[in-house]
Amino acid sequence: MVQLAVGWVRNFFNFSKVEEFKLVETISPSRMGFYFEHEELKRLMERLKGFGAVEFTDVYGTPLTEESIDKRFGKDGGIDCVIHIITETERGAKNVATRIRNIIVNGDY
Repeated sequence: MVQLAVGWVRNFFNFSKVEEFKLVETISPSRMGFYFEHEELKRLMERLKGFGAVEFTDVYGTPLTEESIDKRFGKDGGIDCVIHIITETERGAKNVATRIRNIIVNGDY
């Protein structure tokens, strides 16, 4: 009886070829977290491209680019990005830092 039902369902839905079915890859929560973080950082880098006094590095001082971000997967789940502000005066650094903080806080990127 079970074979009859399985045969009927297979014929009814045209399940004649197993190769037609592809496994759907599920994305783990950690992979989604990395994807979200990568995309957020890319957007921020794009927004701050016009700031000549801003550099992005990791905690070891290695420069980060939009292309290199997708290859970074920290053990703690983060990218470990440091935003360096390089200006000639401390007042200039404070101005740039305030503008960057407002951009991040307001989500203007």
